[in-house]
Amino acid sequence: MVKNMVVFGIAVLVMISLYLLNGVALMLLWEWFMVPTFGLPAISMMQAIGIGIIVSIMTMQHIPRNEDEKIEMFKFSFLTPVLATAIGWVVHMLM
Repeated sequence: MVKNMVVFGIAVLVMISLYLLNGVALMLLWEWFMVPTFGLPAISMMQAIGIGIIVSIMTMQHIPRNEDEKIEMFKFSFLTPVLATAIGWVVHMLM
């Protein structure tokens, strides 16, 4: 049980780190290309993280190869939007 909680905790930390890294990259790329090209306003890191979460949910793809992967995919398909919504809520509160 404790091992599972540690693995889950590490997975959550990795996801948060990836969302932060993606947010920084999106914020900078937006500022470098979208602002001067289309005259759009710059976005904050929190807005970039939120946009990144939305895009990752909308573009998530995985094709299971066997029955075990189908079960894992079902768990992942349920867990991803729940975690993304929770992280999105925290990011929204920080805006």
